[in-house]
Amino acid sequence: MNTFRFSEKSCESLPGLSVMERAFPGRFSADGVLLEFEAGRAQAGWDIQGPGGEAGFRVRYAAPCDAYRALGLLMAGDAPTGQDRACSLVGVMWDVSRNAVIRPEKWEEIFLRLALMGINSLQLYMEDVYEIPGEPFFGYGRGAYSAEELRGIDDAGRRLGIEVVPCIQTLGHLTQIEQWPPYHEMMDVPGVLMVDSERTRTLIGKMLDQVAACFRSRTIHIGMDEAHGIGTGNFLRKHGYERPFDILNRHLKMVTEMCLERGLAPMMWSDMYFRIGSARNDYYDREAVIPDEVAASVPPGVDLVYWDYYHGDVAFYEEWIQRHRALGKEPVFAPGGWNWGRFWAYEPKWRETLSAGMQAAHNQKLDRVFLTLWGDDGAEFHPASVFPAIQYFAEYAYVGNPDASALERQFAAIFPEVSLAGYLKASRLDEIPDAQGKPGCCPNPSKWILWHDPVLGFLNPQIPSDVSEHYRELAAALDHPGADEPLRFAAQVARAVALKAELHNTARSAWKGKNSAEMERLRDEVVPECVRALRGLRQAHQAAWMQWNKPFGWEVLERRYAGVIARVESLGALLDACLQNPAHHVSEWERDPLPILERPEDAYFTFAQAATPSAIK
Repeated sequence: MNTFRFSEKSCESLPGLSVMERAFPGRFSADGVLLEFEAGRAQAGWDIQGPGGEAGFRVRYAAPCDAYRALGLLMAGDAPTGQDRACSLVGVMWDVSRNAVIRPEKWEEIFLRLALMGINSLQLYMEDVYEIPGEPFFGYGRGAYSAEELRGIDDAGRRLGIEVVPCIQTLGHLTQIEQWPPYHEMMDVPGVLMVDSERTRTLIGKMLDQVAACFRSRTIHIGMDEAHGIGTGNFLRKHGYERPFDILNRHLKMVTEMCLERGLAPMMWSDMYFRIGSARNDYYDREAVIPDEVAASVPPGVDLVYWDYYHGDVAFYEEWIQRHRALGKEPVFAPGGWNWGRFWAYEPKWRETLSAGMQAAHNQKLDRVFLTLWGDDGAEFHPASVFPAIQYFAEYAYVGNPDASALERQFAAIFPEVSLAGYLKASRLDEIPDAQGKPGCCPNPSKWILWHDPVLGFLNPQIPSDVSEHYRELAAALDHPGADEPLRFAAQVARAVALKAELHNTARSAWKGKNSAEMERLRDEVVPECVRALRGLRQAHQAAWMQWNKPFGWEVLERRYAGVIARVESLGALLDACLQNPAHHVSEWERDPLPILERPEDAYFTFAQAATPSAIK
């Protein structure tokens, strides 16, 4: 394996090279192959010239991201003589709003991995987790980034050629702040700001001032997605009915003008235009109608972001790109990494949708693309699980359809402590046998089985009879001597789910069949083992959380673990009561649970849906 060294001039022009040397000490040495980096390539991308061997190489690049990507390929032994970059923006959007606020010092480690893949932009998705002067309850108790922390993140990205772009919300997705008295009167409907309100304008001005002061980027993402019910709550009571299209465009015009006054170039999610035009509020409704005068009144100073995480059909993406162009905009395309609502990013779905979406983006010659990494429903996923999806996305953005063997080598160079194959295997946490090879499936059984109430068992018919064996085999395959911490975490999830599924599939039937021997086994062996596995998983999950994230938000998951452990212990007590008194009446088991889905392999449930059929509020 080659080692490398950099010329002094290269380190001066590319400060991220010194970061690389510290991060990969085994790959750089004083007698390594000389790499000289020289800016000035006219076309986006890079060229590699030189005799090779100890005489070294000269890398001519257009932008820092090109230089760092070339280095990543050289480290993998795969660098071509040159490569053009098809897109000006090859970015990642990372959600830090769903409990998990990445530690500021962790970003440099993330940035260096992204840089070696060729990523040149990081959109930091912050709903309320950034401090705003004069708004002490904005992000209160949630680990909001200070101005100093935001500037530090921006500096870390800049060192590695990554533009950090603030991605905020200026209309919807503000449910978190609504709980505090200063914001009670600011909402139209839950989580959606009141349009035409001076207080709303003042708050948005403070948002823009803060991010403009903390980030070098003059690009800003203003959100404005999923503002469901706009104009139907307090706005309606105060002003009467007005067409939602007109309310949206008027608010967007105001926010766009406020951005331009501060020298900021805004982009926004596009879904509200399509949803308002749809009779069923569907972003992807082919029957949706957006009137010509509405399209004409979209402010010229804002870009539209077309997000789509669901389709496996290239033609669908191309149609929606054309629909965006009909609005007078060249869209920014944003596929998804399928890490939300689960413990590990789900490879079958991100591979299916990225392949189709990025192929359509290539066909339509889109210049700007970024991959979204959401943290919906608690951000339970291990952050390391997203890197294979990011690399796959980056390869599509640069070279089209990725080569599997090249991906394996590049991943090993960027993450020398792990293997791509291992991380892809961990995705089988949600790829149970019934779902394998079925396009369109996006289940999350490892999550919902783990949190499912073991006494009520109201979702039991969706649990396949052989799923425990699947998880036992997966745990054994993942937890080997060479496994890193993320893989050991995934193995711990599999162990806990295997035991939990066994309880769901056997306890009720043992009671109904008056099978005392089986109930004794469950009480004396499986329940205690399941509790130990859950406690071990909680400990592993907490360790990973504290390594990656601020402590704020962990309390949400800790309560989930405490709740499910208590319910498993309650199941053990119930089994004991039945064994002590064969006539013991179990109201919860009088009726068999009902099948909910025609295809159990499609089962995707949130924590609230899995934990109880009763309202939590």
